[in-house]
Amino acid sequence: MKRTPLPAPALPPGRPRLVITGFMGTGKTGAGELAARRLGLPFFDLDRCIEARAGMAVPEIFRRLGEQAFRAMERQAVADAARLSGAVVATGGGVVLDRASFSELADGAVVAVLTCDRAELLRRLSSNGARPVLSGGVGMYERIEQLMKERRNAYSSAGPSIDTTRLSRTRVASLLADRYGGASSEPVVVQVTTADGSHPVVIGRGALDGLGDRVASAAPRPGAAAVVADGSVHATVATRVVASLRDAGVRTVLRESLPSGEAAKCMEVVGGLWDAFRRSGLGPDGVVVAVGGGATLDAVGFAAATYSRGVALVNVPTTLLAMVDASIGGKVGVDHGGVKNLAGTFHHPRLVLADPDSLRTLPPRALRAGMAEVVKAAVLASPMVLEFLEARASSLDDLDLVWLVEQAIRVKAAFVEHDPRDRLLRHALNLGHTFAHAIEAATQYAVLHGEAVAIGLMAAARLGEELGSTPHGAADRLRRLMLSLDLPVDPPPGLDLGRVVEAMDADKKRRDGRAAFVVPTSRGAELVEGVEPERAICTLLDRAPQEVRT
Repeated sequence: MKRTPLPAPALPPGRPRLVITGFMGTGKTGAGELAARRLGLPFFDLDRCIEARAGMAVPEIFRRLGEQAFRAMERQAVADAARLSGAVVATGGGVVLDRASFSELADGAVVAVLTCDRAELLRRLSSNGARPVLSGGVGMYERIEQLMKERRNAYSSAGPSIDTTRLSRTRVASLLADRYGGASSEPVVVQVTTADGSHPVVIGRGALDGLGDRVASAAPRPGAAAVVADGSVHATVATRVVASLRDAGVRTVLRESLPSGEAAKCMEVVGGLWDAFRRSGLGPDGVVVAVGGGATLDAVGFAAATYSRGVALVNVPTTLLAMVDASIGGKVGVDHGGVKNLAGTFHHPRLVLADPDSLRTLPPRALRAGMAEVVKAAVLASPMVLEFLEARASSLDDLDLVWLVEQAIRVKAAFVEHDPRDRLLRHALNLGHTFAHAIEAATQYAVLHGEAVAIGLMAAARLGEELGSTPHGAADRLRRLMLSLDLPVDPPPGLDLGRVVEAMDADKKRRDGRAAFVVPTSRGAELVEGVEPERAICTLLDRAPQEVRT
């Protein structure tokens, strides 16, 4: 059995973080929570994160494991927080002393150092529970003086300060929000850069209305535009797309509708698009605008890549799954011979525009299915997003959804940038997909792709635990999260195991003639080759071999 590590790469920037640091008792947590609420951003308190991970309070960590162990946990939490964008992060008071890790968190962030005079600190800390670092064999006031002296230079170089001595928590929160720049309605732009060039992924509510201007910038002097949409959004989103193009002076010569779902991903549909492009007069200087879910983007992208040796492509995803996965990365293709994505190529879009407003009319089942790809991204490269999902899964709101789209897109973009042609590292994005594609094929696509991915993630985590690659308990943790998101965790009853094996054997990701599996690790994934089909089936069904045979 061959194993290849697929570590999580650095993530591209999104919105800046607001990082709040300073001495204990200066009000970082209280004011930070209020500031996050004002800004419409998620809030992360690093001490709380450490406590949740350790299963014990900070004083207990100090007492049972020692300060050195706590600092190691703290460094990891800081590193994980540095992978977030568009979030408010409150740190522990000693974080600034580790210059290297704090510098990573502060890079590109808005930093605020909260301060307070000694007398007020003593009053606040005296009535605010145990503080492990204040026990040093001297009085509390003397210990405060000692620690502040040790940290003075680190605080002064960390960023501009806000003196909270005589300010209410609400006033401090207001100052923090103002420093960040206030709540913004501007779209988020994540830049995807590969050897083939760079293109923006634009994320924001209402961003669809500015599509025309962005197309004109991304594809200078387009001769004409062909708009091809999933039939379910042809009369709604596609109409807005055409209007925005018209307002920007981009002429639309074709407006075509495709069947919804996997039915669009066949050569007959692609051939029909070639004919339609030719009849409309679309030339090599034209631009194809694909509007819809992942299947539509795949088929339209393949048609654009192969028509006239390739014309410019713009993706407008209208499902959650398409926003966080299918619209990014340049993979386009169709199914053939019962094999998913058997024929395809790479054709990176000039622009991706994800407007979460288009998700409002999405059926609840389809929206839930898209969350499986968000979970996959978090498992691969953003532990704090995973923890956020675990804490909020049953009560996610619109703001959370937009933020989660941003985080998942950054993860996808990172793997694409590091491996644009899917040679090795990008294989991590196939986490759960060998199982998922087999389930889809065996059920003739009665199971949605996202639902199959949810089941596949469970199977991959169980397989990883069996192999010793995945942390113990990860599968149970994923199971709880999937159930809280109302996603399936087990294959459908009556699954034809013979068809599952056939689909795995035909999977295009196989190596040396055998299926390859990606399993999660503590910080990334691992590619595993040489797993026997029977073992894979047992893992998928969470059964012992004798149970499967019978």
